[in-house]
Amino acid sequence: MGYRREREEFIERMTREGLPLDVTLRLLREATGLNRRAELACSSEAADRDRVPCPQTANAKRPCLCDGAHDNGRRVVTRIAVQDWQAEERIRLALHDVNMKRALVDTDGPDAPDTIHLWQFTTAGDPRGYVLRVIPPSYAERNKGRDRFNLDAVGVPNGPSRLRW
Repeated sequence: MGYRREREEFIERMTREGLPLDVTLRLLREATGLNRRAELACSSEAADRDRVPCPQTANAKRPCLCDGAHDNGRRVVTRIAVQDWQAEERIRLALHDVNMKRALVDTDGPDAPDTIHLWQFTTAGDPRGYVLRVIPPSYAERNKGRDRFNLDAVGVPNGPSRLRW
């Protein structure tokens, strides 16, 4: 199946699930970026050598991405790891806004559910499959009791990376 058709089917599916169009398009953009960086990380030595300071060194509220690797006492990580973290933060923020609106709507009234199922996402660093997957609230029941590696999710199609080797 071509990217265009898969993209259109994804947009249709997400809007049926109640995800706003702007968030759906953001997911598609971020999936393309995550996939491009995953391809670079898997096949480029230069990507591994390109190091920047760990985000936590600039701000203690940010996570440490160091994985125990320190160059001469300096805390450094690959630039790709920082860019992936930033993309995940953008996705988390977009889904957080949707979840907050959902929580406000679902908690009003006498028929309010005991638990509100929220939008979630997972990422994987292997570019051979879907790098970004979205878990709609309707998947909450079928994912109950599963570990995070075995969740039912909807793969976000990524555009062509345009990387040439």
